[in-house]
Amino acid sequence: MSTPTKDDGLLAAHRRMMEALKRSDAAEIVALFAEDPVLMPPNDTAIYGKEELAEWYREYFDHFRITGLADMDRHVTLVENYAIERWGYQVGIQPVHGGERIVDEGRFLMVWHHDDDVWKISQAIWNSSRPIGSGTSRFMALLKERLNARARPE
Repeated sequence: MSTPTKDDGLLAAHRRMMEALKRSDAAEIVALFAEDPVLMPPNDTAIYGKEELAEWYREYFDHFRITGLADMDRHVTLVENYAIERWGYQVGIQPVHGGERIVDEGRFLMVWHHDDDVWKISQAIWNSSRPIGSGTSRFMALLKERLNARARPE
């Protein structure tokens, strides 16, 4: 197998990920990952394997919808059959069960592997560049949702 070049579908795979996030399409997102992925979301434990990955994204989309997502400052470094993709993002997130819209910005680092002429994500980590407590944490939003549900009269 030859070493891939930047135009070997990596940008298309990146765009598929962005669109799947906007559609809340957990199955499409999971399909972009390798068989043994590691996902390291902010303020959460590491996620190992496609089964945990699918569960994490389904749970996320049960509570949140991405209403806007833009990438910027995208850089790719190729090393043999791997690509290290670093990019900044801005995102708007709407809690499904009510609550204020979350606006965030941050950075992603993804390791892609090129195998059988397909790019797959093997590892991904991201973080927010906003201060903790500024409304960017999905766990803060979930906690508020649960507290509000308990406070509502039945």
